[in-house]
Amino acid sequence: MARLHSSLPPSIARAARVLGGGAALCAGLWAGQAAATSALDSPDVGVVQLGRGGAWLARADDPLAAYFNPAALVTQPSGVHLGAHLLVRSHCFERLDGGGQPVSPGRGLAAAPGEVCADIPPFPNPQLGASLRLHRRFALGLAAVAPHSVGSISWPATLRYADKFGETEHPAPQRYLVLESDALALFPTLSGSFAATRQLSFGAGFVWGVLSLEYANMNEAQSLVGRASQPDDFVTDLRSVISGTDGFVPGFVVSALWSPGRRFDLSGWFRWSDALRTNIDLRTEANYYKEGGAVDEKAIGDPANITDEKDAGTFEMPIPMEARLGLRYRHPRRGQQRSQSFVAKHGGWAKDSMSTDLFDLELDLTWAHNSALDAVEIRFPASRAANGPSTIRVNGTPGFIPANCDVPHHWRDALGARLGGDFYAIPDLLSVRAGGFFESKSADDEYLTLDFHAAERIGVAAGATLRLGAFDVSLAYQHTFFGVLDNGGRGKVLAISGGRDVQTGAVEDYRSVQAVNGGSSSSSLDEVALGGSYHF
Repeated sequence: MARLHSSLPPSIARAARVLGGGAALCAGLWAGQAAATSALDSPDVGVVQLGRGGAWLARADDPLAAYFNPAALVTQPSGVHLGAHLLVRSHCFERLDGGGQPVSPGRGLAAAPGEVCADIPPFPNPQLGASLRLHRRFALGLAAVAPHSVGSISWPATLRYADKFGETEHPAPQRYLVLESDALALFPTLSGSFAATRQLSFGAGFVWGVLSLEYANMNEAQSLVGRASQPDDFVTDLRSVISGTDGFVPGFVVSALWSPGRRFDLSGWFRWSDALRTNIDLRTEANYYKEGGAVDEKAIGDPANITDEKDAGTFEMPIPMEARLGLRYRHPRRGQQRSQSFVAKHGGWAKDSMSTDLFDLELDLTWAHNSALDAVEIRFPASRAANGPSTIRVNGTPGFIPANCDVPHHWRDALGARLGGDFYAIPDLLSVRAGGFFESKSADDEYLTLDFHAAERIGVAAGATLRLGAFDVSLAYQHTFFGVLDNGGRGKVLAISGGRDVQTGAVEDYRSVQAVNGGSSSSSLDEVALGGSYHF
C-alpha cells in the first residue's frame, strides 16, 4: 500500500510500516465441524433421525448407529444404509456501530442499507453405513458421516447501492468477518457391539476424522488510533486466505442400551474428539479496493501485491465433546406379531419395531461442552520482537503478518431436548413420524461471528418409511428456527490491524480500535432427506 503512505499522518505511516496492510486473518473461521449436537451443527444426520427431530438414540435401528449409538448394532439385523440430506440455509448480518447506526466503509461513503446475506448453494450431505452380526452377542458396524452443515458459503466483497456519487460498488460491511468459507469433513467410524444379555448391550467405536478448510476475509492495514472509536477505512484493506487439511483427527464414541421390559429402552452415549490441528497455507492480496470502493482488479492481479506462503502457520480448533441420554417407550401391537425373516433368523436377539409395535415415543436429553471453544487459534512464526509481528512479509506493503491471529468465541455449554416418535400405520409396510428439538444458546451476543450461528435453535420435522420386502425407503423434512444474535452494535471482535498507540508507540495486539461484529446475525435452515436401508 505504498500509494497511501505519503498521504497519511506520520504516526499512521509508522503504523503501516509495522503491519503494512494489516496482515492475515481474524474475526471468524468456519471449519469442518465434528459435533452432532454442539453449536457446530444441527443436530444429527440420518433420514429416520431427521424425521423424528433427532430423537433416535434409544431406537437406533439402522447401521448409522455405528457412530450415533454403537451399543444398538447388536439389536439390529445385518444391513447397509445409504442416505443424503439436501440442506438449504440462509444467513444474514446487519452491521451497526456502538450507537446502533449503520457503519460506513470509510472515506465518507454511505453505509449499506439494511442487512447483507450470504450466497449459500443447496448442499448435499451424504451418509453411508453397514452393520454385520458375527454372533448373536456380537456385531460390527462401519459408518461414514459428515457434519450436519453446509460446506461452502460466499459473502460479497462489495455491495451495489446509491450514495452521493450515485449507484456504485461499496465494500461490504461483513468483510472483516468473512468473505468465503469452504470446508469438508468426513468421520469414518468402526464400531463393535456386545450384548451381555438380551436386555443389555454395550458398544464403542473409533472415529477417524478427515477435514479440509479454506477461509477468506478482509483485514486492516492500520487503525486511526488515539480516538475513542474509529471508522473503517476500506482503502487500507487487504484480502487474506488460509487453507489446510487435517488427515487424522482421532476420536471415539461409547454407548450402552438397556431394555428393562418390553415397552422401554434406555440409552446413554458419549463422544470425544481431538482438536482440529493443521498447518495452513496463506495468501494475501494487497491494495484490494479502489478509492471509490470497487475492487481494484488490476492491483490485486499484480504479483507484487500477492503473498503466497506454503505451511505459513498453524491452525487449531477444539471440537466439543458431547453426551446424550435417551428414554423410549414402545407400544406393542395386540396379538402375536410375526417378524420379517431377516429379523426372525437371529432368534430374538434382533428387534424390529415396524413389525411388532403400534407406535413409539422417545425423549433425548443432550449436553455439549461448547465452552471448550474459547478461541480458534491461528499462529504464524514470531519474530524476535516481544509481542511483535511474524517473520512473513506482506507483499505490496512494507509490513508483516501478525504472529497471533486468534479468533475469540467464548462459547458456553449447551443443553438440549429432542422429542419424537413413529406411528407404524401398516405393519411391515408404512411408518409415519414427527418430532422436534430445542438447543440452548452457546454464544454471547457481543462475540457473534459468522463462522457459526450459535444461537438457540428450535426444529420441527416429519417423515415416513415405506418397506418393500427387505428394503426400507425413508423420506424426511425438517425446518430449523435459529434465534437472532444481536448486540445492538456493541460487539467485541476486532479486526487484524497495524495500529500503534500514538503516545507510547506500543503495539496494541495488532487489532483494530473498532469492533467489526457489531449488529445482528440471523439464520434459518430447511432440509429434505432421502435414504434407504437393506436388511439381511
